[in-house]
Amino acid sequence: MNRIRNLLATLALACALVSLPASADVEYRHTVRRGETLIGIGRDMLLNPQHWRRLQALNKVADPFRVLPGTVLRIPVALMRREPASARVTAVSGDVRGDGGALKVGDTVAPHAQLVTGAQSFATIELIDGSRLVLQPDSRIKVEELSRYRGTGLPETRLRLDAGRVESVVTKTAAPRPKYMINTPTATIGVRGTRFRVGADEASGASRTEVTDGAVGVQGSAADKTAAVAAGYGVVAEPGGKVSAPTALLPAPDLAGLPGLHERTIVRFAMPALAGAQSYRFQVGADAELRQVLAETVAAKPEAKFAGLPDGNYTLRVRGIDSKGLEGRDADFQFKLKARPEPPFATAPLANSKLRAESAAMAWTTNPEAARYRIQLANDDKFATPIADIDGVEGTTIMPARKLPPGDYYWRARSIRADGDVGPWSDPQRFLLRALPANPEPPKIDDRRLAFAWPGEAGQTFLFQLARDAKFADLIVEQQLKEPTTTMARPEGGTYYMRVRATDPDGFVGPFTNPQIVEVPSLPPPWWLPLLILLPMAL
Repeated sequence: MNRIRNLLATLALACALVSLPASADVEYRHTVRRGETLIGIGRDMLLNPQHWRRLQALNKVADPFRVLPGTVLRIPVALMRREPASARVTAVSGDVRGDGGALKVGDTVAPHAQLVTGAQSFATIELIDGSRLVLQPDSRIKVEELSRYRGTGLPETRLRLDAGRVESVVTKTAAPRPKYMINTPTATIGVRGTRFRVGADEASGASRTEVTDGAVGVQGSAADKTAAVAAGYGVVAEPGGKVSAPTALLPAPDLAGLPGLHERTIVRFAMPALAGAQSYRFQVGADAELRQVLAETVAAKPEAKFAGLPDGNYTLRVRGIDSKGLEGRDADFQFKLKARPEPPFATAPLANSKLRAESAAMAWTTNPEAARYRIQLANDDKFATPIADIDGVEGTTIMPARKLPPGDYYWRARSIRADGDVGPWSDPQRFLLRALPANPEPPKIDDRRLAFAWPGEAGQTFLFQLARDAKFADLIVEQQLKEPTTTMARPEGGTYYMRVRATDPDGFVGPFTNPQIVEVPSLPPPWWLPLLILLPMAL
């Protein structure tokens, strides 16, 4: 099976090599218009007007003064006159400069221009035939030649990439086209209609070419022979000018499991690892073809995150990078970002809070973009059947209209702009609602002791207080207890106040019970006290 695959690859490369014409062999097909003659065509389109005779011989034209309109003439491009052309900037993201000035959409790129992109910066340049090149971050490129053949829309382009990367989409033509070339310090890449990438590593001196459609010819700086690189293959040109054998590009990664909707300002992606990938390039574009690239990152793992994107529709493009630094086939994925107006932050109850109460007041921060909020309360984090769904809340706190039984609850909030634009829900906040602590039973009082008992749960500890005042400023007893009961010496008669607070095994400290009033009656005098009074009288 591998032998058959290698044979097919060899045949594909051979066909690609044959299909790449030499510049001298390229011909332009010109359709004769009414009133045109070979002499006139020679004067208007040829570098040497007297070469109309060569056209006459090549096309077997009997009378150079009478050529039938609609006749298709073959004109060798090598004979044609060129004139300066220009390209147009169609997309800019970040810091992109041309000849010292910042570039913007609509600017013209002229021959001999030097273009530089900063970090996280991109530019798309479109040629007169619709071909385009996308400059990647930290790139330096010079337009060595930008011309077209007079009387045609046929361009001739030669670029020099000194550092960084450029992606090219060259418009396909039915007939062979003139030169579209990219020079790097170690190689020359010539193409016809195709999609390909070129990278020049300034640190190592190597350059890389990857072809995703069509074919290119790559000639090393120290070689005479041009290597053909077919679609799905890439080569590395070493600093010495040697060009590697074509290597099959990695297949496109699997993006099928990625979410199509993102509701947070930081967009995160995680995909399955790609066999053979040493790292991954992630790009985000504003359109399906990534004519306008907005951000990119190279990651060692199949994970990436992007921040600062406005709400909108985007295309994610991912490809694996192999051990040679060659970047593989692209995988594209469309996604939507709707993260604004951002949900408010919860302030109470916070996640996994525990409350001993009959309800819970939900509170959140103010979002300056929001005119109002929508709040939901449910028994599950999916909010399938909300207990409460309150829309149009203009403040930042609300209490459910009814008491809630003990249980586990979830609540969330979303912001709504004045024009009705609704933002995403906040993350669900889970809280535990537990019953209020039951009041202690009436104390048991005898002549010597005062005993208290109250309901408790397994594992709880308790803080018991007995005071002479309702504010518990004048404490007479304060005890830390492991059981919901305590016994103490009977105090002197009077009015006392007691309360209890439980601490759960997980450390949650509940509220004090309501203060309970304890009336301790004064003890009657001892039976022998009257005898002491009467004894002196008897004497």
